[in-house]
Amino acid sequence: MTGPGSRTIAVGAVALLGLLGLAGWKAESALDAAFGPPDDHVAADDPRVCAGTSGNNTPLAEATGHFGLAVPSAATDLVFTANSGGLSGGTTLSMRFTTTPADLTAFLAAGRFEPPGRTTRLTVGGWQADTPGAAERAAEGPCGLTPPVGPAMAYSQDDRGKSPRALAVDATSDPARPVVWVTALDL
Repeated sequence: MTGPGSRTIAVGAVALLGLLGLAGWKAESALDAAFGPPDDHVAADDPRVCAGTSGNNTPLAEATGHFGLAVPSAATDLVFTANSGGLSGGTTLSMRFTTTPADLTAFLAAGRFEPPGRTTRLTVGGWQADTPGAAERAAEGPCGLTPPVGPAMAYSQDDRGKSPRALAVDATSDPARPVVWVTALDL
């Protein structure tokens, strides 16, 4: 069949196929963002990101700034994981570093943490505090981001509304080089 009507149908069919292709591409892009592999671009650029984690899409400075934390400039052995978005839409941060007693004091003051204590009840981070009868254990999880349980540990937590933070410190195993664990999340 030839004629003006068949050309209109052909042009319409081509336009419809183009629109369907565009809609399919947009749907695929949206599904990839929601259900595709996690955005891990920070891990490619920052060697301090814990290699055993994924979804690290938030730089350390952005995550610590979000939670009102300032990592001591002389901190060593720093490892972290941080992401924003996800199912809750908020930001999460877990980190561990070694510092000096003076820098630990400054970190606690700058972050407005209460002095760490052995009896602090933790409700953030899924950490187990050392309680009477608790079995001692070493740091766990990817890169040791879950603090150990034992008599050397002290804890602090604040309830900053929708962005609580918890802190664990081992300042007795090596008093000159305390190890600090921090977890923070948006609820």
